[in-house]
Amino acid sequence: MKNQSSIIKWIVLGVGAIVVLAFPLVAPNRYVVHIVNMCGIWVLMSMGLNLCMGYCGQINLGLGAFWAMGAYAAALLNTRFGMPIWVNMPLGMVLAGVVAALIALPMLKVKSHYLALVTIGLAETINIILVNETWLTEGPLGISGIQMPNLFGIAFDGDERYFYLVLICVVLGYLVARQILSHRIGRSFIAIRDDDAAARAMGVNVPKFQIMSNAIAGVYCGVAGVLYAHMTTYISPDIFEFKNALFVLTATLIGGMGSLVGSLVGGYGMPLVQEWLRAFRNWQLVGFGIAIMLVVLFMPGGVVGLGQKIEQAGGIRWPWARKQTEEKPKGGPNVS
Repeated sequence: MKNQSSIIKWIVLGVGAIVVLAFPLVAPNRYVVHIVNMCGIWVLMSMGLNLCMGYCGQINLGLGAFWAMGAYAAALLNTRFGMPIWVNMPLGMVLAGVVAALIALPMLKVKSHYLALVTIGLAETINIILVNETWLTEGPLGISGIQMPNLFGIAFDGDERYFYLVLICVVLGYLVARQILSHRIGRSFIAIRDDDAAARAMGVNVPKFQIMSNAIAGVYCGVAGVLYAHMTTYISPDIFEFKNALFVLTATLIGGMGSLVGSLVGGYGMPLVQEWLRAFRNWQLVGFGIAIMLVVLFMPGGVVGLGQKIEQAGGIRWPWARKQTEEKPKGGPNVS
């Protein structure tokens, strides 16, 4: 049975990989590929939010600011100094991570809804700076003329080719997140989320890991920002407003907070549903709002949580299921 389950798992993964890799070739038009590329960017931000909020319990609605740091770093380095994406990417990640860590410092003094308000305020402050510091950011006009990437002589000058670059970043981001969660860092995050006082009593340096979780979220958003800037070749402050952070939060909640698979489900599923609802025009937001309410009321664990309930109720074991959940480790950490 074990060998059979393993074979089924690899067959499912193989078929899924072939379908994903062939997608740009069989997509009905370029716009659909562009939407899926944007979904990949949302997924990266959602994974960062999930590590910070879903696993460490740190409410953070300042994702737009971190996203902006990565995007503006890439835009300025490319348009003013001609730096390619492989240079802009690590610099954008570092900048966004440092900004997120600095923003996390005042967050240590507050909890609950006050924490949400602090993150919103700090994010809006950064957005105001982007609007007013025209000597650096070009203000409301934004920055145009950003070049699309060219890696090893391969020009990613279209949505079809850019799809593979985004896909690589999503896969790497997912694998890195899994490694973080299987490490003592991830166990410390979960301990803090469940009970920060108990975690502190067990020797966990709570402030250190809270700052770390925010910095990791910043890094993921920084990657998303660099990808977005080079994909669209134009950025402006209005792109990084609070509504986009709220969109990522909603996608993560619908997919499943506290689950990396939930970030994939919500990050890819919610934007595609949103595009489908455009056909209903004025009824789009109504249908969208009803869907969110239904998920919150009847599926508090999101789509992934519903799948787990079905699995437990029916004795089903999905081919991709893990033996132990990442959220419930056997023992608590003892980390300083």
